[in-house]
Formats: sequence, structure tokens, C-alpha cells
Amino acid sequence: MEIVLVLTILAVAILLFATEFIRMDLVSLMVLLTLGLTGLVSAEEAFAGFSNPAVITVAAMFILSSGLNNTGALGPMGEKVMRIAGNSEPRMIVAIMLSSAFFSAFVNNIGATAMLMPLVVAMGQRSRTSPSKLLIPLAFGSLMGGVCTLIGTPPNILMNTLMQEYSGQSFSMFDFTPVGLAVLTAGVLYMALVGRHLLPRRKSGTLTEAYQVKEYITEVEIIEGSPLAGMTIAGSGLERDFNLKVRAILRGKQKIPFPRRNRKFKEGDILLLEGNPEGVLKVRKKKGLEAVPERDNPVLEDTKADNLVVVEATLNPTSEMVGKTLRDVRFADTHGLIVLAIWRSGAPVVKKVDHVILKFGDVLLMQGPEEKVAHLGKHHGFLLLGDVTASTYLPRRAPMAVATLVAVVVLAATGILPIMLSATLGALVMVLIRCLTPKEAYESIDWSIIVLIAGTLPLGHAMENSGAAKYLADLIIGSVGPFGPWVVLGAIFLMTFTLTEVMSHAAAAVLIAPIAFNTALDLGVSPKPFFMAVAIAASSCFMTPISHQSNALVMGPGGYKFFDYIKVGTPLNLMIWILASLLIPLVFPF
Repeated sequence: MEIVLVLTILAVAILLFATEFIRMDLVSLMVLLTLGLTGLVSAEEAFAGFSNPAVITVAAMFILSSGLNNTGALGPMGEKVMRIAGNSEPRMIVAIMLSSAFFSAFVNNIGATAMLMPLVVAMGQRSRTSPSKLLIPLAFGSLMGGVCTLIGTPPNILMNTLMQEYSGQSFSMFDFTPVGLAVLTAGVLYMALVGRHLLPRRKSGTLTEAYQVKEYITEVEIIEGSPLAGMTIAGSGLERDFNLKVRAILRGKQKIPFPRRNRKFKEGDILLLEGNPEGVLKVRKKKGLEAVPERDNPVLEDTKADNLVVVEATLNPTSEMVGKTLRDVRFADTHGLIVLAIWRSGAPVVKKVDHVILKFGDVLLMQGPEEKVAHLGKHHGFLLLGDVTASTYLPRRAPMAVATLVAVVVLAATGILPIMLSATLGALVMVLIRCLTPKEAYESIDWSIIVLIAGTLPLGHAMENSGAAKYLADLIIGSVGPFGPWVVLGAIFLMTFTLTEVMSHAAAAVLIAPIAFNTALDLGVSPKPFFMAVAIAASSCFMTPISHQSNALVMGPGGYKFFDYIKVGTPLNLMIWILASLLIPLVFPF
């Protein structure tokens, strides 16, 4: 009976994770409480995940990564590598992926991606290469680099902790490196030789002279005396002269979607115009139009025109804006900036900007004073993609930040301290030497990931204790066991990376770990290669933008669509599956 109940909870959890009908961290809490309320685990066991060494280590690594980013410690190194790449697309992809992988091996994947994204965009502009050709390689490089060290990604940390709990064995800091480097080498070669031809080349207008952008939908009103009043859409020259399409007309309470070309404009009409920002800015000056967001939020009246900039910014995972609308947070009043339009999942948002519930990865087109834009990027969870960049925070402390990270790695690699202690000590040192404030340290932690992992861990224990993990392991053995442990390991790898495409990679690793352990026991072989397979498979999430935050972060700025990830990532996933399944048993024999 317990097995059926646990498997039912597992199936419902996977369904909710995959559909994202409810946030993943909330699903994790629901799982935790269900296990406690049904008596499958005790109350203490249900909440023990929050004190699990893996959870504490992951939180500490978020702080360490933030300390490095705050000081700008890694930026100069990234810039040097990017300069070496030149203008050749294959060389740029190799340089981008290797840089991203190197940083991701020691800092948080999403932090490395966010840090390098403006450099990659600038590289594309310099070489006249579309950002859509470079940003997926950036994200994929961060995922591959994460599997190269124990601290590179949460699944590695989780598998080390769970293997200690189940078998008493553990991984050292660089046990992941041989397989990780092989995966990285194969991935870089694939993207440079094959994958780049599968990437879209999205053409777009220019936002500023320094950055290529997408088409947006923005609201403008035909003001009194505008030459557009009385003109038809066809005769207005909007499309011919400014490359702008009228997606809809708002006339009082009436909405006219996709109006015909012979429709006449009237004073007071609000137009939803689709086009690049340059066209929108030009037509406003020549045709007597006023941007509705500016009219509704007149925060720029006292600002000199030569101090105004128009930039794009994307939301980081830890931004306080996620899940809220601009109206909810009084964005214009609070930050002194106007949001002109929003881009999401490869398309402009056709909706009043103040009414859009913001999501991680959204790209906002903003206008305002340069210093206010820089402040937004520095303190409020936005990654700036235009001319304006948040200034380096504390460059004088950069050497101390790097030294702290090196000390954490050395202490863990030599076995002087367990990774949980060395990472936590490093996080504390980052605060004490003022690479970041205590408030910034708390804000740098992605608490949704922490809750997700801590809430999912009890389900793994319930699967082990109830016999559900052994039941599933027996099914695997019964299906592919006769072909030997190599094929069984490949089946575990396939199961893990399939799950991680539709749910959090950390949650997928936690759920597969007890199955992998019981499979190894049934076969009478070492569990180490199986835990290694789960760790690497959990980070092999290249086929969907929802599978990892790095993928989601580049989706908006790159103008990618969901299918772009499937087209480029599926061959890569299959290649890594075969390579890792063959290589892992050679490094960690059965």
C-alpha cells in the first residue's frame, strides 16, 4: 500500500513539475507536506531537507557567486577571451562556450551566463553576428562546465551527499572532471561544427548603435493636431517609411484588432504598433504621437533629453519583480523609468505593459536617465543589455573574492574540510571582507531552488524506505538487466535527462537517485558510476528553455522560440547520452 501511495505522489509531482501549473517550489512544499500528513515520513524527516548538507552547500555557492559578480572579478578575464575569438562565428562559439564552462565549473551556472551575456551581445554586434547565433551556445556552455567539478552545479552536490547517505562513499572535488571535460569537448565541437547551422539567424532593427534588438509592440496615442488624424493606415506611411505595423486600434472602449488598411485614424486613437524601437522613436517625432506609458507615468518631464537612454533589460531569477506587474510595484514612480514594451518567449507581448505579470527571462524595453538605468541593473535584479551597464561594484576587492573561491576549492579538494563547511566558510568570508553586504548575500540566494531541493528530498527517502525505489529498479533490471550494467546505466541516464527536460534538474536528480542506488544493489555493482550518471544526465538539459534557468535567461534576449531548443538540443542530448554511458564505467568501474 505504501508503495502505491508513494508512486502516486511521485506521478502527481512529475505531472505538476512538467506542466508548471503550480510553481515548482510550491509543488515541492506540497510533496513535503503530503508525505508528512500521510505518515510516509515523520515530521522531522519531512523538514530535514532544509538542514541537508547539499542544500546548505548550494545556498553557500549562490553567495560565493554573487561575491565574485559584485566585485567584477571575472569580467576582465571574460573580455580577454572574447577579444581573442575574432569575428569568425565558429571561433566565437568555441570561445563563448569555453569561457562560460570555465566560470560555471566554480560559480553558479546562471551567474556565469548573466555575467557573460552583455559581452557576448557586444561581440555579436562587433562582428555583425545575430545574438541568436551566440546566446544558446553561452547557455549550453554553462551547463556543460557545471558538470566538471563537485561544486559546479546543484545535482553534483546533491549526488555526492545522497551517495554518502546511501553507501558511505563520496566524490572528491575533481572526480567529475574527466567525464565532464569529455562532455564539454564533444559539446563544443558539436556546436561549432553542426549546432550553429541549426541555430536561427533572427534579423532585427537596432535599439542603439551598440545592440541589436527584436520587434516590440508599444502603445502610442494620436494627439491633437497629429498629421495622422484622418489618414488611412495605407496612406499614413507607417509601414512604408518606418517599418511599423498597426496590430490594433483602441478607440474609447472599442478595440479594433488587425484593422484593415483603409481604416482611418482619429485623434485620441491609441495604436498598438509592432516594430523595432528605432522606428517607434522616429515616428513619434514626425507624426504627432505620444507613447502611452510616458503619458501615464510622466516621470521624465524634468530630465534633459540628452541624458535619456533607451535600453533593454531582462529579469534575473532573483528579481523582486518576478510574478508582479509594473503597476503593482509602481515601477515608474519608484525607479524613474518608463517601460515602453515587453518581449517574451520569442514574441512581443500584445497587452498594456502595466498589466503584464512579469516572468523570469522577460525582456523590458525601457527609457530613462542613464544613472537610473545603471542603478536598476546594479540593485534590483535586472541584467542590462543596452549601452548602459551597471558599473563594477568593488573592483579593489576582486582579488580577495577570487582568493576566497580558490581557498574554498583547495580546502574541499584536499579533504581538509568537507565541501559544506568550506563553502559556508567562504560565503561568510565574502561578507566579512565586504564583497557583498549581508542583505545582498540573502538576496543572492535563489530561495525557490533551496525550497525545491529541500522539499523534494523527503520524497527520495520515502521512495527508498517504502520499497518504491526498489520496485522501479526491479522493473529496469527486468527490462534491460540481461544486457549488462553498461546498458542499465544508459537506461538510468536516459530516464534522468528525459525528466530534467520538463522539471528542475535538481528535483530530477533527487527522484532518480534512490532508483539508481537500488539498481546498482540489484546488479551487485558499485553505485558510484550510477550516481555519476544521474549527476551528469541531470545537467544535460538542452532540449527545452524550461529545463534550466540558463536556457530561460537567454530565450528573451536571443529571440528564441521553444522549438529552437528542441532542434539544437536534441542531437546534443543524444550524443552526450551515448558518450557518457560509455565513458563513465571506464572512469568509475562497476
